[in-house]
Amino acid sequence: MSVILLSLYFADSPHEGEHTMSKRYLKLLGALLAFTLVAAACGDSEGDGDSGGSSASADANFSDERCQTNQDVGTITFVTGFDFAAAAGISEIIVADARGYFEDLCLSVDIQPGFAPFNGATVIEGAAQFGAAGSFSELVNNNVAGDGDLVALLHWGRTAIEAIVLPEGSDVTDFAGLCGGLVGIKGDLPYSLQAAISLSGAERSCFDEVLLDGFDPVQHLDLGIDALPVYKSNEPNTLTGQGVSFTLLDPLDFDVPASFAIPFTSQSFLDENPTVVEDVVRALIKGYEAAAADPEAAVADAFALIDAAGNPLFLAQEAELFRWQTESTLIADLAPSGTGVGIPDANLLGSEIEAMVDAGVFGELPDWESMINSDIASRLYDGTTLNWPDE
Repeated sequence: MSVILLSLYFADSPHEGEHTMSKRYLKLLGALLAFTLVAAACGDSEGDGDSGGSSASADANFSDERCQTNQDVGTITFVTGFDFAAAAGISEIIVADARGYFEDLCLSVDIQPGFAPFNGATVIEGAAQFGAAGSFSELVNNNVAGDGDLVALLHWGRTAIEAIVLPEGSDVTDFAGLCGGLVGIKGDLPYSLQAAISLSGAERSCFDEVLLDGFDPVQHLDLGIDALPVYKSNEPNTLTGQGVSFTLLDPLDFDVPASFAIPFTSQSFLDENPTVVEDVVRALIKGYEAAAADPEAAVADAFALIDAAGNPLFLAQEAELFRWQTESTLIADLAPSGTGVGIPDANLLGSEIEAMVDAGVFGELPDWESMINSDIASRLYDGTTLNWPDE
């Protein structure tokens, strides 16, 4: 069953949209994945509520009472956006768990492999308490489509992780230049690229689209398409490794407001468990810092889980190292000076949603401001230094 699910997933990108076939795949996979995660979460939730706590030593910043409060919530579930890949939004929680950061804060966290955007529905339904969205637009769409109360807690990527690969010799120099060409689509065009096209003054209807099978970018370009949507931390590495020349049309170069790797919870869980959410965010930030400081060790932590699960996606350590180094570099390069990394930027995230409205992704402007909590991450920093017990 897992092989069938993964085949459907990779035949159809994790970005929902208007394409009929894409939506059929997404609904099918979403239903099956949600069932699987609900069953897993129910199995994990049995037992005493305080079974997941640790005996972390208390100090002035972390009292015995707070430790007990965190223990009392029991095991909480975090569902990832792309299996156990070494990606932003995933690596930091894997490292935080592997290094004992959650245990230090009297938290018990169960990391479940998932696929965006279905993990948003999983949290909305209560089968998990935390997840990672591929972008803020994805989180907002989950709320709009599912009448949810998801709220962004961290904002790692301040640009698009997606881009367009152009074959060698292409004369396209901007997103409007895609008009009149043939674009290969894996499920649907990612949100950031829809915004880039709209902001260029063009419409998506100006070019033809073809649904692609599989996920090999070399084979896709061999089909003679004029453009291929990719993840900057994935397919370019494959193409370069196989000696295929290309150019990259990057939304970052055109100041397209976009995001990637957005950890979230539900507002209802936050209201009921404020210290738990705050300390999960604290551990995620510390996990990110450790993963960014030692990428090889972060990938090793990821592969401890990947290999234990049988590596169903056939992930390779070299490729995952490229993924994490690419994404963590983007995060570091675009982090505002003098500000703690990962604090949500409401203005930037709002501009992203406004661009989505212009692109027709949303019929009207959603109440996006209620879907961001910048206060938690902000109060965890002293300038750019994370406040951590015993430090």
